[in-house]
Amino acid sequence: MRKMMLTAVFGLFQMSASAGTNALIEVKLFKDWIVKGEHAGSNLNLAIKNTGTAPIRLAKHSANFDIGQLALRPLPRHPDAAGETERQETEYQIAVRNGLGGFFELPPEETHVYEGRKFLKPLPFLRKIRFTVSVYLGGGFWLDSEPVTLNEVVPDSEEHIATVSDGMTHRQYELMAVTYKNERWLYMKEGCYFPICLLGFTNKIRVEPYDGKTLHKIWDGDKSMIYLLGQDLLFEAPDENDVFGKWTRERKQKAETDNAEVRRKKAEAQAP
Repeated sequence: MRKMMLTAVFGLFQMSASAGTNALIEVKLFKDWIVKGEHAGSNLNLAIKNTGTAPIRLAKHSANFDIGQLALRPLPRHPDAAGETERQETEYQIAVRNGLGGFFELPPEETHVYEGRKFLKPLPFLRKIRFTVSVYLGGGFWLDSEPVTLNEVVPDSEEHIATVSDGMTHRQYELMAVTYKNERWLYMKEGCYFPICLLGFTNKIRVEPYDGKTLHKIWDGDKSMIYLLGQDLLFEAPDENDVFGKWTRERKQKAETDNAEVRRKKAEAQAP
């Protein structure tokens, strides 16, 4: 129970980037452990609440946000911290030029949740990784969460599930079931390990082609889901498997409800 509670509230922290700019960055880790060689930044999502007095400029599209604004910054900070900011500024300007939906201003007191994809951010492979989930606002300004920790573990077991092929590129990928303590996760392995979803602890896992291209059908016992190969996206998946999608959907609904209440109160305060 303690572990579940920690996971549920992890990362609710406020940092200041400039006068009037504050945010509460809520970080959702779907598990707090990684295996050696795991792409550590691909199992999280976040909600950003503007707790300052000035609007916060954010990319509308999650891909643009991933490129130009989101960073997982290892701790302690590397001596080349200034270089890190310069590199992020370059990525930020690329995101600005890409024009994937542009940017929007998140008003004070409102919350935004990105959806539609996992964020694939690299981290060094260490036994214990400590980092902040950071949002870059341009011009050298960062919003940082309080430190987040992931521990590298030796899994209790690894089971080969299937070798699947991309019908477009003919590249092959290995699907693995990794068990650690009371959790069992499906991974895609291609050099690195990429977590896909939570699995039933004892269920038989089967995989079959779905569209002859990039979609595959995965059976977890008698439950099925559609997996988009190479992008770690699930469709038609039960909530007990697609914990990423479930949290994102529910947190977005809560944000929309809270934002509507914020706007209502502001309208009342401005009414004559």
